[in-house]
Amino acid sequence: MDGSKKFFKAYVIPVLVIHRYTCACYVYSRCIQLQFGGEAALTEAWDWLAANQFSSVIATKETSATDEAWRLLSSYLDRFKSQNNLYHRCVINKLLFHGVPLPNWLINSYKKVDAAELLRLYLNYDLLEEAVDLVLEYVDAVLGKGHGYFGIEVPLSATSPRVWLPYSAIDQLLQALGENTANHHNAMLYQKVHDKLQDYQQQVTMTTRDLLRLRN
Repeated sequence: MDGSKKFFKAYVIPVLVIHRYTCACYVYSRCIQLQFGGEAALTEAWDWLAANQFSSVIATKETSATDEAWRLLSSYLDRFKSQNNLYHRCVINKLLFHGVPLPNWLINSYKKVDAAELLRLYLNYDLLEEAVDLVLEYVDAVLGKGHGYFGIEVPLSATSPRVWLPYSAIDQLLQALGENTANHHNAMLYQKVHDKLQDYQQQVTMTTRDLLRLRN
C-alpha cells in the first residue's frame, strides 16, 4: 500500500465516518426537538430544513416541519451507509432513549438488515409488546410469510440455507414476560410467543425429515 492510500485509510476515512455520524446524530436531535418542541421550535424549523436538505429532497410546506425532518433523516441514512448499520442503530437507540416512538419507515428499514439487533434494542428499553410483535413477524418471515420484509431471500425449506432465530434475545423476552404472569396482558404475550415457537419447531422437524429423504 503506497503512502497516499495509507493516509486515506488512516485519516480521511475516519474523518468521513465521524462527519456522517455527526450529521445523522444532528438530524435526529432536530427530529426530537420538533417532536416535543412548541411554536418556537417550529418557527425556525423551515429555515433549518432549507439549509440542510439534499438537492434531491425538496421541502414543502404542504407537510409539517416534523415530517420533513424525518424525511431528511431517512435521506441521510439512505445516502450514508455504515458498517454493521451503525447509523441506524445509533439513531434508534437515541430515539428510544428519549421516548420518541420509532417511525414505521425506520423500523422497516432496520428489521430488513438486522432484526435481531432491533429486538435487543426493544428489550433494552423494556418495550415488550413491540418485541413480541417483532418476534412473531420474524418467525412468520422465516416460515415464508413476508420474508422479503426481513431481507430473507429464501424461507425455511429442506433445500434452503438454514435461517437461525435470535434465541438468546427471545429467551430474554420470554423471561421478562414470565416474571409477571399475574399480569393478564403479559401472560397473553408470553403465550403468543410460545405458540409461535412451537409452530417453528414443528416446521423445522418437517423440513429436517424432508432433507433426510432427499439425501437417501
